[in-house]
Amino acid sequence: MKTLQTLTALAVTLALTSPGLALAQAASHDHGASSVEMTLNDGAKWQGDQNMLTGMNAIHDTMTANLDAIHAGSLPAEASATMAADVQKQVDFMVENCVLEPEVDEQFHIVLGEVMNGVSALEAGEVEHGAVSIVQALNAYGEHFEHPGWQMID
Repeated sequence: MKTLQTLTALAVTLALTSPGLALAQAASHDHGASSVEMTLNDGAKWQGDQNMLTGMNAIHDTMTANLDAIHAGSLPAEASATMAADVQKQVDFMVENCVLEPEVDEQFHIVLGEVMNGVSALEAGEVEHGAVSIVQALNAYGEHFEHPGWQMID
C-alpha cells in the first residue's frame, strides 16, 4: 500500500511540477542553475535515508560516466537507452523502498520528477535534453539534501 501511495504521490508531483519546470536546456548546455523549485528544511538541508543515498549515488555515477560522450555528441543510441534504463532502475528502487518522512518525501519527489523527465527524453532519443534535465535535478538534490561526499556536476 505504501508503494501505491508513493507512486500516486509521485504522479501528482509530476503533473503539478512538470509544466512549470522551464530548465535551460540544450541551447546553453548549462548544468548549473535550474528552476527546479525546492525549499530547504528551515534553512538546513533535508535528511534522507540510505535507500535515497544509494539510488542517487548510482544515478550520479551513471551520468558522470557518460558526460564526455554526451558533450561530444557521440553517445550511441544504445548507450542512451542503457543510461535511461539504469537511471529508471534506481528511481524504481528508491520509490519502492521509500521510508522518508512526508516533508522530505515531498521535496525528494520534485527531484525524482525531473529525473523522470530526463529519462523520458533519453528514451525519445533526446540525449542532450535528457542528460541536462537529470544533471540539473542531481545538482538541485545536492543543494537541498544532506548527502556526504556529494559532488555537483559542472
